[in-house]
Amino acid sequence: MIKHLFATLLAFSGVAHAACSGSGVSWNCTAGSTASQVQTAINSATDGATISFAAGNYSWSGITLTNAKGVTLKGAGSGSTIVTVAGAPVISMSNLSGTNDRPYRITGFTFQNAPSNLIIWFYGSGTMSNLRIDNNVFSNFATGAIAIFLGEVASTGKFFGVIDHNTFTGANNFMALKYLGPGDPARWGSALRGTSQNVFVEDNTFNFTQASDLGSGCLDVWGAGAVVFRRNNVTNCLVTAHGVSHGTTVNFELYGNTLRRTAGSGDWDNGTRLFHHQGSGEIFAWGNSFVHAGTIGGALAITHYRSATPAVAGYSASLGQCNGSSSIDGNRSGQLGYPCWLQPGRAPNGGATVYGSLSPIYAWNNVDNSTGGKVSVLIENPWGAANPAVADHIKPNRDYYDAVSSSAQTTATSPFNGTSGMGFGTLANRPATCATNTAEAGGGVGYFATDQGSQGTLYRCSATNTWTVHYVPYVYPHPLTNGGAPLPPLLAPTNLMVQ
Repeated sequence: MIKHLFATLLAFSGVAHAACSGSGVSWNCTAGSTASQVQTAINSATDGATISFAAGNYSWSGITLTNAKGVTLKGAGSGSTIVTVAGAPVISMSNLSGTNDRPYRITGFTFQNAPSNLIIWFYGSGTMSNLRIDNNVFSNFATGAIAIFLGEVASTGKFFGVIDHNTFTGANNFMALKYLGPGDPARWGSALRGTSQNVFVEDNTFNFTQASDLGSGCLDVWGAGAVVFRRNNVTNCLVTAHGVSHGTTVNFELYGNTLRRTAGSGDWDNGTRLFHHQGSGEIFAWGNSFVHAGTIGGALAITHYRSATPAVAGYSASLGQCNGSSSIDGNRSGQLGYPCWLQPGRAPNGGATVYGSLSPIYAWNNVDNSTGGKVSVLIENPWGAANPAVADHIKPNRDYYDAVSSSAQTTATSPFNGTSGMGFGTLANRPATCATNTAEAGGGVGYFATDQGSQGTLYRCSATNTWTVHYVPYVYPHPLTNGGAPLPPLLAPTNLMVQ
């Protein structure tokens, strides 16, 4: 009897000590604190509070944050504070509104064993500019699960922030991030390249044994969302964007990554579609290393759904095919509908023209790790579309400029001489002469000067023999990773010229 009573008291004591306590901006939760106890702490804390969690095991679902109060949820470290997903979403905020620059941060946890659902979910019809999700492990989620979901189809949210130094891992791949932007590209007044107005996914590790669900990439972006995917190490997970088939993607920057497919990990172990953009907005792909088994396939692939019919390509019939018949397209004479509504190589301009302004795709220094050779941009036509074909709408030296070589510039004329494609190297070796697109402003061959700025600077030939600063990569590391506030939006310069 005494033995049983002692065991009961121990059990009661363990439950009693699982709790959260604190006041104002400082709170602490002991190991095993329930979702209800955490919710009470969040509700009681003041704006900008940090809630720290002890090492130990937790089982959570249904924790909600609010637009009225920023909060940091801080685990003791991803190897120490272990959250088993009891239901989804685990952490969510549904009432984003106005311009919200309060800090929201989730750091130092392992989230494990999630079902096919959304785990962390923020949405609403406002702008969140101070979001950081960092130094977590997302482990062994079900196929079809999404670790971080920003936005939804019925709201017009914009999200700016950084997802950094996380590990996404498991036997089978799952989606780390899905971002649905404000829905209409006209809600963006201008180009977003090189600005803070993106979701930055940087310095993460994606490590999956199998790529069993090729429909779930490491991330997916649509609804006029904008993403910078940089300096990540990816194994057996495709980097994707649905683009125009799901309401457009306005900006996608892919740089400094290692993208890897291992033998026996599933289909396309030759690296096909390691980066696959299904067609819209500005795209910059540079400095990426592609690792694969066998002869490399179309590892850097871009397509455009509206070159084919809705019935064939599977997009909404309300958009109509880009063939000269839809009012959302430019419909220039003899060009089969071109320019199409925010197709690849177009930037938003606040709806001044619904199809946006010319801002070509630029790709350089993308290397096949097996051979050291160049990984070229592949314009895919997966439906066999003709008149128009995808290549009728996305043309070289108009809508995209691919580096002429995997090698940096050695002189002012080699390997890039300024007439077509693009090159990269020191500013001193940039060609003195260059060719532009005389049919429309915004185009021209490109040259990335590796010694200008902290990460380099892309110059565009804006007029014959005139170089203009076109793109400067946003500051790295992202200011939020150093505890700083997000920088104000930076617009890509349009009037800096060098004759």
